[in-house]
Amino acid sequence: MRITLRPDGPDDVLESHRPKSHLDWEIVTMGTWSQSPYHGGAIMYLLANPQPGKWLLESGEWSEEENEFNDATDYDRIVAVAEEVPDDLTATQVARILYDAWVASRRAKVITEQELDGLLDLDAKDPAIGLEEMDDIEARCQAVAADLTKKSPAFADFDGLELAELLGVTPGDAGDRIHLCAIDEDETASWLEEELSQGEGDGSELLEKVLSPTRRKQLRRYLNKIEEGEDVGEFSITPRELKKIAPLRAQMRLEEGEIDKAWSYDHVDAPDGTKLIFTFDIGEDGEVEGCLATPYDGRREPDPKEFVWE
Repeated sequence: MRITLRPDGPDDVLESHRPKSHLDWEIVTMGTWSQSPYHGGAIMYLLANPQPGKWLLESGEWSEEENEFNDATDYDRIVAVAEEVPDDLTATQVARILYDAWVASRRAKVITEQELDGLLDLDAKDPAIGLEEMDDIEARCQAVAADLTKKSPAFADFDGLELAELLGVTPGDAGDRIHLCAIDEDETASWLEEELSQGEGDGSELLEKVLSPTRRKQLRRYLNKIEEGEDVGEFSITPRELKKIAPLRAQMRLEEGEIDKAWSYDHVDAPDGTKLIFTFDIGEDGEVEGCLATPYDGRREPDPKEFVWE
């Protein structure tokens, strides 16, 4: 399913989708809208199915301030188009998807007092259609995308793993995987001391990456003395150098399998383009241990003071 919403600017952008032949329009909802005490009016939304797999959402308004809801509208514009819609979606389901998508765009005149329900009851506390009742994954994704914009979202209490399954998101499947491991300066200092005492090796190679040219020369002289068998003390590391090398050491531990912890950011795009991001906790052997954040929580980021990532 592909959804196109009327953009800012000219309000006739989607009128090319309106066929010249007569259409049977069904009322989605009707009522009044208000953006301020001085700016408001009456509006109705209608739905039509001009051809298999294609649906249109139209807004209808009256140019005269004094009107009756049963009067014919004289200002009609298509505000949303759904294409490649699965055949098993009902008119009510499509109405909910398109209306919610249009409202979520923040360009819609949102009905604040409903005069007629039509296909949708906007005052219902619970959604007329549950996610589980929607057979089409894209319809579910659009429903969640629209739900994210509501003050009282209907699907926010879903278990993260269950919601991911309903939206077709595979935990831990994304390339956007952040491997996390605690930066341990004490462990790094002990490891470096042991490594350098044995001469050139992984420790010296890693340390050289953070040393200044002068300090690298000092390290070379120290390693030469170790190689020649001289009795030398420890090679002192400054706090600043330790702070720089600790993340590199943590990365090395990760690559060697000593640390096995990861977060995975997996997402799916709703038909209107909204990115629905999940954060999963990946344990040993790539097993998913849980969902840390759903689209309702936003993308969860690691604390740079506690973790290093690649």
